Amino acid sequence: MVAKSTLHLLLRIQELERRLEESKQLIEAIKAGEVDAFAINKENESEIFTLQSGDYAYRVLIEEFGEGALNVTEDGLIVYTNPYFFGLLQLPYEKVIGSSIFDFIHPDSRKKFELLFKKALTGKSKDEINLKVKDTMIPVYVSLTSLQPKLATVGIVITDFTEKKKNEKTILEYQENLERKNFELVQRNTELASFIYIASHDLQEPLRKIQTFASRILENENSNLSEKAQDHFTRMQTTARRMQALIEDLLSYSRTNTAGQKFEKTNLANILEDVKEDLKEELEQKQATLDIFEMCDANIIPFQFRQLFFNLIGNSLKFSNPEHPPHIKVKSEIVPGSKLTNKKLYPKNTYCHIKISDNGIGFEPEYSEKIFEVFQRLHDKDIYHGTGIGLAIVKKIVENHEGIITATGELNKGARFDIYVPVG
Repeated sequence: MVAKSTLHLLLRIQELERRLEESKQLIEAIKAGEVDAFAINKENESEIFTLQSGDYAYRVLIEEFGEGALNVTEDGLIVYTNPYFFGLLQLPYEKVIGSSIFDFIHPDSRKKFELLFKKALTGKSKDEINLKVKDTMIPVYVSLTSLQPKLATVGIVITDFTEKKKNEKTILEYQENLERKNFELVQRNTELASFIYIASHDLQEPLRKIQTFASRILENENSNLSEKAQDHFTRMQTTARRMQALIEDLLSYSRTNTAGQKFEKTNLANILEDVKEDLKEELEQKQATLDIFEMCDANIIPFQFRQLFFNLIGNSLKFSNPEHPPHIKVKSEIVPGSKLTNKKLYPKNTYCHIKISDNGIGFEPEYSEKIFEVFQRLHDKDIYHGTGIGLAIVKKIVENHEGIITATGELNKGARFDIYVPVG
């Protein structure tokens, strides 16, 4: 009885050892990716299990890969290709598998690819080449890797560079266009420099002589001239002075740029005090009041802002209402760009907001932008002298400081100018 039990026990142990060995073999097969499914007997019934293994996921990834992936033999024979690659070639799968990879290389890139392929047989290589697709050429980037010793093949990943090359061509065209425009700009600047020289010397000198000779005639020969002749000479002087003022304003406008200029952290109140001193006689003559409130510091070109304030305050004096003395107010504050509604201002910047207002004759609202144009005049030149360039200079100065200026007005109720320039 004991012997029989012992024999049964030994047989049972052998059966368990056999099953354990089978389990080990199954585990090794699963690890190697050799098994996609297996069955387990449970209560005399077989239950089938499928394996979504890492190898299976990898195959799915390669099939859906957004780049060409293929394996080729050491002779260049294509033994595997994913759909992307034969789609790139615009050929069916049957026309690609089993063909030589060299059949799809553009003749211009054949030698280059041969060197890349030879190098990849023992290592890795990569570069840009061109594929031959029907009658066209497609630029691609190829990366080749030897799969030895596991497989006697070369793995190739191919990236379509068509869009990249189009973008590079577009960028190159932009660069060439920019260089051409820069060349034209240099030429125009050279022409402008010549104009400035001529305006500074050749044009102003004859005007000065006209004014000088007209003054001498009026002073020395006045008694010998008829009233009509005297009037003609007076008009001649006035016209010459107006022409000279125009030339000087044009020169000021053409020279208003940032080239070679130094930006400095400056308190605007100091500049305004200097301008107030420069306009002292005009302010007294008009019995004007100029109120300067607390002003902020800004990173500016000082002499340009002096010109800006001079022009704007001078404008307020020039276009004052004859029925009451001019009252000009200048104030400023620091404001974050995020609180400003003008789309030309950056929300992340901080701005110095300068407000200049007066109680002068104002202007119609429809002229709020036109008044900044060169030679734009809203009033009779015989009543209000000037060249129509002053506000254009102001706008150019503000733009030099990466800021904006706006104007609001109402006829016979005054005008207001709002300037925004970055603080930093």
